[in-house]
Amino acid sequence: MNTRLPVNARGGEQFVTAVPSDDLRRARRALVVIGLVLPVVITVIAAVLIARWVPDLPDPAALHWGADGVDGFGPPAVYLWLTLGLGLGLPALMIFSVLGMAREQWGGAARLLGAIALGLSGFSAIVNGGSVALQRGLDDATQAGSILRVVIAGFCTLLVLTAAGWVLQPDVRPAPSAPLKPAHVAAIAAGERVTWLATARMPRGAVLGIAATMVILVAVTAVMVVQAAEALWIPLLALAIIGLAFASSASFRVRAGADGLTVRSQLGVPRVHVALDGIVAVRAVQCHPFGEFGGIGWRVGMDGRTGIVLRTGPAIEVERRGRRPLVVTVDGAEVGAATLQAYLERRAAGAHDQRDGDRDD
Repeated sequence: MNTRLPVNARGGEQFVTAVPSDDLRRARRALVVIGLVLPVVITVIAAVLIARWVPDLPDPAALHWGADGVDGFGPPAVYLWLTLGLGLGLPALMIFSVLGMAREQWGGAARLLGAIALGLSGFSAIVNGGSVALQRGLDDATQAGSILRVVIAGFCTLLVLTAAGWVLQPDVRPAPSAPLKPAHVAAIAAGERVTWLATARMPRGAVLGIAATMVILVAVTAVMVVQAAEALWIPLLALAIIGLAFASSASFRVRAGADGLTVRSQLGVPRVHVALDGIVAVRAVQCHPFGEFGGIGWRVGMDGRTGIVLRTGPAIEVERRGRRPLVVTVDGAEVGAATLQAYLERRAAGAHDQRDGDRDD
């Protein structure tokens, strides 16, 4: 049966341990320089060159190459907008998103996104600039040669600049999860059964962002129905994958009881269960998903921990026997952790009584 938990909060008030302010400022400054300032410089140089070369291109210009050569055409000025969008717009979106999410915490995810932003700007400059250079002075865009060398050069630039962007940023690690005020659950007697249930949900902002993405995909699908019905399966597949991923990870049911910890999506899958015998230790902590796991969702942190982390806030952290720890963000994590701790104490007490009985025999 389920019984009400006698809960008694104790201990002083504790907060998540923030990254030292000097380290945080240094990391944010490096992120802006690597992921925003340098991409601006690279993209402006590429855009100026492309703007000067555009009058020398055939009209329409080649915009896409297939296995047999050029198979897509459009206005030459498209290259200028592609360069600005991919080389500057996307990196700016990434960097401003990181700065907005990582206010007090930092970690490898922020560093990696800054490095990728730099790599994307180089990739855009090489691929778009190279595509334009291939067509300068041609009367017909179909005369453009193979673009393979340009693409290879673009990907090499992407890898080199991403690696350089990673190395040039400071190695600021996320602060460890701070323990919350422990809750006390009265000892669970033999034969008594206590179950704690809660629901973990994504914050409203994340739900709205994902919903906006799906609206954009629906719009793209509608456009492709009109203009390219033969390729309709591409946005439909993307829409189905994103919709299923969102539906399966937006909300989880969390249960702590005699059988251990169970976390199950509202759809039924994915699901993870940690049996009581597989729990070494449990505690309630304050979790910062971006700093510790690089974002929200079902993730693996750079320290190897598995996280079902849907929002910043309280979380149950379970140390598993033979496996990496599991972290689940959920309101009331202190009571859930205390419930599991009470069962662990009952198990330990039973094992102790068993050893005393064996010695008496």
